[in-house]
Amino acid sequence: MNPMRTVMKARSLTASFLLAATLGGCAESDPVPPVPTGLDAPVTELPASQAAVSGLVFDPEAFLAMYLAIPNGEGPPAYLLPGMPGLMYSAIPDARVRLYGPGLRESLSPPSSPAGQWQADGVALDEHTPYLAEAVPPQGPVTFYIDEYAPLALPPATYYPTTHVRPIQVSGTQCSSQTALMVGSAGALDAVAQHLTAGGTPTTVEDLLNPARTGGVVLLNVHTPSFFYDFFLTPMDEVAVEASAGTVVALDWAYPEGLPGQSPMGYSVIPGSVSPVGYFALVLPPGASAPVTVSFTDTVVTPPEEEPGEFGPRPVLIPSATVEPRAGVSVQRVFAWPNFPPFEPDPLEDPPLPPMDESWHCVAPEPPPEG
Repeated sequence: MNPMRTVMKARSLTASFLLAATLGGCAESDPVPPVPTGLDAPVTELPASQAAVSGLVFDPEAFLAMYLAIPNGEGPPAYLLPGMPGLMYSAIPDARVRLYGPGLRESLSPPSSPAGQWQADGVALDEHTPYLAEAVPPQGPVTFYIDEYAPLALPPATYYPTTHVRPIQVSGTQCSSQTALMVGSAGALDAVAQHLTAGGTPTTVEDLLNPARTGGVVLLNVHTPSFFYDFFLTPMDEVAVEASAGTVVALDWAYPEGLPGQSPMGYSVIPGSVSPVGYFALVLPPGASAPVTVSFTDTVVTPPEEEPGEFGPRPVLIPSATVEPRAGVSVQRVFAWPNFPPFEPDPLEDPPLPPMDESWHCVAPEPPPEG
């Protein structure tokens, strides 16, 4: 079976599973009140179209650390799916999710469930302007589910409002499986603050989030190609980065041992521009307003005699990211594209699956990468 057909079938099977195991549930738009039938009935305006937007809120740094804490790929896969350990240990309860965008009416969800499920009702539909999701911390400390099987004990941390830079185009009444991300003081932010301090600029995490000190911090995760939307979160190894503005650093992770420069969760800034785990931090100067282009390069080359991986030979293509400066911390996830060679259809294979109806996902389309 050719690789592209394998991807299509995987997407179809995963879609069926996710729709059956709803990530937070969805509600229909409010019912339209009955219109009087008398000749003297007053003229009334119908309510604006509304949607229910739902999904999961989790800490992507905790998710990545839990995956990396079990070496040599012996742990469970990095899937953002119900019941999988990565999500179970990184889901954030009691967080709210704020949906916002220029010219759009803001919506705020009730507190998330213990499994990180959230739902915002009454979200105004808009076919042109997308929303962004900002995860808002609970009033008290963030408490993660941890049991005796967890590969890592998460340290206490202060959590911050975090924007997930992934547009949500709410053009239908149901938008399921949206991800909201929240990071805290124990991960990359602490590592970056230590790095800047060691370089001669005394910096705290609070300084990084202070608009008078920086134009915001963007944390960028580069992942291998995903078989289904943005739910397969395997980190891409040996990725190089370059930014058109600001200060961009490469990050690595190791089991936390309190080493100099290492954050309580195990992250550290490393020399050079190549990250072994595809994780980077971009610090923008105060007052920054122009978009910043962040480019990524796969530095691995598959030898001709070596069998290519499941996504084809490397290097693979990694799309660039356009960062809009914003105060505070935001997270952007980038997925590499498979490098499958051209192939001729096999007349003996089953006919291809029909296109899936993906309108329920409500994610704004992204242009294909160049190259």
